[in-house]
Formats: sequence, structure tokens, C-alpha cells
Amino acid sequence: GSDPQTTLVKGAVELDERGYIRLNSASSHTNVPGVFAAGDATDPNYRQAIVAAGAGAKAGIDAERYLEDV
Repeated sequence: GSDPQTTLVKGAVELDERGYIRLNSASSHTNVPGVFAAGDATDPNYRQAIVAAGAGAKAGIDAERYLEDV
């Protein structure tokens, strides 16, 4: 479907008015330190598998950098 499947994180991370996970800037960081998001749940414009795969790679890199600093 075209609706983001974000009920699992509702109330835990910030969502926009349409239910998509709100990201900090052009990163995969959410408003919760150490919580990263990627793919269709974050992108109301493209919602495509290749975009999701690329965003997943970004989230993995962000998570790795976060863990290095903790």
C-alpha cells in the first residue's frame, strides 16, 4: 500500500502528519539517539525498493558511527 507501516514505532519516534518517520536532516537519524530509520517508512515521495536499499545502507553506516562514539 501507500500508507507507511509505522504503527510499531508510533509514540517512540517522531512521525510527520502523514505517519512517516521524521528524520534529522538528510541522515537516517530519528529524534531518538541511537535509533535510525530507512526506506518506505521515511520517504513519502519515492517509496521504491532501490531507495529503501540505499537508505538502509545509510542507516547502517550511521549506526556504526554512533556505536563507535558510545
